[in-house]
Amino acid sequence: MSLVSKLKPLLRIATQNSAKRAMSEHRTFPLQPTRWQWKKFKDLVHYYVMLGAIPCGLFTFYMNVFEGPATLSEIPEGYIPKYWEYYKNPVTRFLAKNFYPDPQQEYEKFCTYIFVEQEKIRLREIEQKVLNHIAERGDYQAYYYKPVAAKYQRMTREGYEKIKDLHDINPQE
Repeated sequence: MSLVSKLKPLLRIATQNSAKRAMSEHRTFPLQPTRWQWKKFKDLVHYYVMLGAIPCGLFTFYMNVFEGPATLSEIPEGYIPKYWEYYKNPVTRFLAKNFYPDPQQEYEKFCTYIFVEQEKIRLREIEQKVLNHIAERGDYQAYYYKPVAAKYQRMTREGYEKIKDLHDINPQE
């Protein structure tokens, strides 16, 4: 029993200091805007950057370490190299082969564009000449021909001949 009596003051001090309620103090909960959207945005940016950066980094590392740059070699006789085979880097070759347009095709498209523009210029010059001739000669614009039905011409001629026969006193024989 003497041991319990000696520990009693120590137990009283421990229990008094451990469980205090501080409800009467004037502490307040500070209101502040939430940072949830910002943290969510950062998480998504890091996720998608890593989703793209890690595979691209691994692919670039593999290509540069294991494949390496292209080396020049003799072209076999009768073989015509493709346009993407002239690039040194394997990544550039892949992009040129699968994604970039053929330079010859682009050149031909550009030549076609120039030809079409020259034709437009030539047609504008001809149109300007026509307009100058119209103004010079006092003509009017008539770019089209409107056909006349022959049926009405025949009816008009027949009517004219009937009227002429009726009014003609001395018919010629």
